[in-house]
Amino acid sequence: MWDPKVKTIAALDRGLAVLDAVRRTGGASLHALHDETGLPKATLLRILVTLERRTLIWRRIADGHYCPGSPPPTSRRQSDATDRLAQFAAPELDRLQAEILWPSDLAIRRGNAMVLCETNRAESYFTIRRDNIGFQVNMLRSAVGQAYLAFCPQKEREMILAALRRSRRDGDALARDPAYVSKSIERTRQRGYGVREQGFGGDYDKPRTEADDRLEALAVPIMGDKGRVHGCVNIVWIRGVRTPEQIVAQCLEPLRRTADAIGQAMSARR
Repeated sequence: MWDPKVKTIAALDRGLAVLDAVRRTGGASLHALHDETGLPKATLLRILVTLERRTLIWRRIADGHYCPGSPPPTSRRQSDATDRLAQFAAPELDRLQAEILWPSDLAIRRGNAMVLCETNRAESYFTIRRDNIGFQVNMLRSAVGQAYLAFCPQKEREMILAALRRSRRDGDALARDPAYVSKSIERTRQRGYGVREQGFGGDYDKPRTEADDRLEALAVPIMGDKGRVHGCVNIVWIRGVRTPEQIVAQCLEPLRRTADAIGQAMSARR
């Protein structure tokens, strides 16, 4: 066994121990990492900031957990795509909120629904209902779902719509109205962004008359190579505080820049 006659670097050893803890847990709070490593929180914070600056870890906005950074391209698997998307989106969502104040969500497609994978609602200047990571969002009725359907490749869109037509969930019933679906997709493509269906109040299945979060949203796709859509990012605001026209005028271009920046980061790491 190799036995070097030199001292080890204690600070480096502590940093690697923290990195190991983050990777082992897959994402943990400062308090959990403090319990795991036994390091003082001030020391732990300095290590975490250093690791974050080296992109070895990243901090999720939704719950403040520290998560492992993306693996190198040679070892990357398809299942890592969601984590990479959230990692690249986190600083962009921070910048977006600093500019427009209203909060945003990042959603990906999972099956025939959209799923929340990052959000900055907890950091918002405005008090807005928070949805948890993994929250399932209706494809046809939500802003993120409409944006995804309108801009994803045609073959993928047909597959999603076929699955929605087979679904017996109340929230998917609109898929069996071809005129509505066609008009919704065409209108979204012409606008360049998705908006909530008029009767949608945030619940997957229930109409706004039964479940209403009193929010509005608009969303744009995060485009990848060859027309792929990585996911969608939205802006959420309180109904009645701003009109959709005001939000479009004030926030659409910053939202598009955010989506473009996330998409470029994803393409650069392929």
